[in-house]
Amino acid sequence: MTKSEKRMWLTNIENAADAVAVEYGSEVAQSVFQRYDAHGTYDLSPCYYSEVFADLELIANDN
Repeated sequence: MTKSEKRMWLTNIENAADAVAVEYGSEVAQSVFQRYDAHGTYDLSPCYYSEVFADLELIANDN
């Protein structure tokens, strides 16, 4: 994964997490990271970027 791809993933994950936090609370957004043994994007393994993003998007668009 290139640096620009990593930056894109992290930006998209952060935006999706913000959307989830606004709609459902920060605890819900945090729970997604916890499923992957992370506390946020800073310690999320790159191998989980697509899964975390998909989970957050699913929650954010569940209305």
